[in-house]
Amino acid sequence: MENKETIVKNSGRKLKIALSAVLAAVILCGVFFAGFYTRKFTLPAEVDSYAWATEVIENNYCGERKKGDIKLDLDGYTPAEVSLKALAGTLDDYSAYYTAKEYAEVLKDNSGEKSGVGVTTNFIKDRGAYVVGVSGNSPAFKENVQTGDVFVAGQAVGAERVEFKSAADFSGFVNARATGEKFTLFTENGSYNLSKEEYAASYAVMYTATAEYGFCYGGDKDYYYRLTTKMDFLPSDTAYIKLSQFYGNAANEVGYLISKFNEENKSKLILDLRNNGGGYVSVMQNMAGYFLSGGDYSREAMIAEYKNGGKSVFGWRNYPAESALKEETEVYVLANSNTASASEALIGVLVSYGVLEYENIILSDYTENYLSWVGANAKTERTYGKGIMQTTFKNDFTGEAFKLTTARILWPNGKCIHNVGLTPADGCRTAPADWTATANDEELRFAVKNYMQ
Repeated sequence: MENKETIVKNSGRKLKIALSAVLAAVILCGVFFAGFYTRKFTLPAEVDSYAWATEVIENNYCGERKKGDIKLDLDGYTPAEVSLKALAGTLDDYSAYYTAKEYAEVLKDNSGEKSGVGVTTNFIKDRGAYVVGVSGNSPAFKENVQTGDVFVAGQAVGAERVEFKSAADFSGFVNARATGEKFTLFTENGSYNLSKEEYAASYAVMYTATAEYGFCYGGDKDYYYRLTTKMDFLPSDTAYIKLSQFYGNAANEVGYLISKFNEENKSKLILDLRNNGGGYVSVMQNMAGYFLSGGDYSREAMIAEYKNGGKSVFGWRNYPAESALKEETEVYVLANSNTASASEALIGVLVSYGVLEYENIILSDYTENYLSWVGANAKTERTYGKGIMQTTFKNDFTGEAFKLTTARILWPNGKCIHNVGLTPADGCRTAPADWTATANDEELRFAVKNYMQ
């Protein structure tokens, strides 16, 4: 047995050893972090950013690499940004590199905070800029610009009229205008007085045979409106919802419209996803709940399969049954070759749980005139076919970001539509279409008359 003196001496020796070890560890940690931050803040930005980007791509990217020559517009970027843009250019069409400024603008835009006139156009040679979309609550929306209008010229206050002979003429004229500056856009049949403004976009609108329901956002107050605009060709038991994207407040807007649908005791719903290229998975998940919460369904909205073989299950948000679409509602979906990503995922949710039948999916069958305008990449009688998911990785030190394809997407029933889309082979039906959007929407009228009466 050891005596007390021996025990005290040994304890003191052990304490000195322990303190020495701790001190050494502290010194090593200090050296490590000093080296880390010295490297972080003294290495050229392009070296550090490039290392970060290549590591993110190596660990997460699951898409295919492009082959052959890659053409990029890199004017206005620094050499470091050019190298990262070029790196992104070797990946698939869905991946992208954003500078810190660009990424901040992307986040702002996707939140629903927009800037501009609020129109989407196709330029048709010898005719002009054809309006195929008008953003809800935008300056163009408030001035009643219509789908199917064709802008042929523009004129700033005190300046000469500018004829639009190309897409660059149109975009150049609009981009040259300052926010708040008044100008005129001339159409084939008239004109609009417009200005570029900051606005909060709305994404959904509903029509019945007697009224229009939609949303305006101004200042800190969100408000709903009901106008006398209507679709008098709709049957009395039918409502039509147009959804433009899966961003901002889109899910809540659709939920509100479904509540109005229920209040008016409608039994048929047409959901228009034509030209809806998708958006956030989270918005799709929230929106799906408005279609499913009235029934007893599995909680899967989609499954993601990653590069490492792992899987993630994305559920849908559950709402009170009174906020959801009634189970007995007959649902129809309008789709075209620009219906993609989150739009196709929502269709997958509805099909997987029996809310939507394939025969009630109506696909645009384009004319030769439109297909020849599109060229080699023209698609008709199908949806786009995007069954992959992108994830955005932000560099917290610089604010820049890489959006990468990270997963293959499966519907709840196991189907993957990537590079295939939905077609008549699935049982979908078609409607003739002159363009992606037209003034009188003869495509919608055809679908109502032939498939929904």
